[in-house]
Amino acid sequence: MAGSQFYVIGKKGFGVLFLRTSPLRVASVSHDAIVAYEASHPGVDGYARIAAAAKAMMAGQDGQPETALDQIQIQGIEALIAGGASISEADFALVGEVVDAGWDFNRVIQMPIESPLQAVGPSGPVAGKLFEAVLADKPNSAP
Repeated sequence: MAGSQFYVIGKKGFGVLFLRTSPLRVASVSHDAIVAYEASHPGVDGYARIAAAAKAMMAGQDGQPETALDQIQIQGIEALIAGGASISEADFALVGEVVDAGWDFNRVIQMPIESPLQAVGPSGPVAGKLFEAVLADKPNSAP
């Protein structure tokens, strides 16, 4: 059974991006939303909590019941990330800030990725707005 790829990419101080490939769905949790969550949960690293919950969800949704994580494993992932560990199942993940100025003129450094860069660049088609998610501890309690 072919499924959708799911990516969760977080960078402390910037937020977390959720990306599902088929159908294409994108959402983000802003750094401000994470800070607000941490403020209401003293001692909790919001980024680590998001990562652990996302990993647990992915393990539980992979169609293989034996890969589901228990609460101890989830807490272990959260502790690792809160302690500063980087955890990735990707071959690489690059995170940075970009500006629109000069985007379309840097052709030399864009090969062989010119096509996807044009699609996501300032002159690319607008597909919609990024869904800005909120954090909530209870189902259906998000504002």
